[in-house]
Amino acid sequence: MAVFSEGTTFRGMADYPGGNDGYVTLTFSVDNTITTPVSTLTPLEIANAISAAAQAKGYPKIVFSGPPAPVQVNP
Repeated sequence: MAVFSEGTTFRGMADYPGGNDGYVTLTFSVDNTITTPVSTLTPLEIANAISAAAQAKGYPKIVFSGPPAPVQVNP
C-alpha cells in the first residue's frame, strides 16, 4: 500500500449514471497533523466512503489517485 504525505490531494472521476453525457470529478485531501492515532482518517477510508456514496446514486465505483505516480488509493 502506498504511503502519501499529509495534505496530498486525491482525484477521481466517473461518468454520469445512465449513459448521460458528462462526468463528475471529485477531489479531497486529508491532513491528520492534529489528530490522535485512534481518530486518524486514512485516504483509503475517505476514498471508499465517497465512492460508496456515489455508487448509491448510480455512479460506477470511483477510483481515486494521488501523486507522485499517480498511485491508485482504492483500486
